Amino acid sequence: MKKVPAWVILCVIALIAGAALGATNALTQDRIAEQAAQAAEAARAAVLPAAASFEELDAAGAVDSCYKALDASGNVAGYTALVTVQGFGGPIEVTVGVDASGALTGIQCGGSAFSETAGLGAKVKEAAFTDQFAGLATPVALTKNGGEVDSVTAASISSGAVCDAVNIAAEFIATLG
Repeated sequence: MKKVPAWVILCVIALIAGAALGATNALTQDRIAEQAAQAAEAARAAVLPAAASFEELDAAGAVDSCYKALDASGNVAGYTALVTVQGFGGPIEVTVGVDASGALTGIQCGGSAFSETAGLGAKVKEAAFTDQFAGLATPVALTKNGGEVDSVTAASISSGAVCDAVNIAAEFIATLG
């Protein structure tokens, strides 16, 4: 009996593994997209609780997506925008809610690629940080820069990036009327 070369065995293993990964991706991609859409809807509802429904608008510039929020009567309750900025550890997706009068109603941070340092920059996702934004007028800034937002301790890059995202979103929303 002839011995099979090791490279042939490795090629067969690689082909089987590649086929298994491809099949898994094909079977799960729709579910992953559905979960992402549900998470985005939940983020919009969290930052603009007065909204009963959302209508997608055209986004431009640094704004990834924008939605008009309607209350139960169909009146404009405000707008939400999603902006992705570069934090210390990677991209931070910030969903921003603004009411019809232009005041911030809330923000939510995170995203599928969120990779800020655990225990430090990752704290920008926590309510202790995000709740500071509700009711503020824009532009917002960290207290060390003369603003009203307290930075997460030892995470001023991440905190500043979130403030930048909020300002980008608010500037875009202001152009909507």
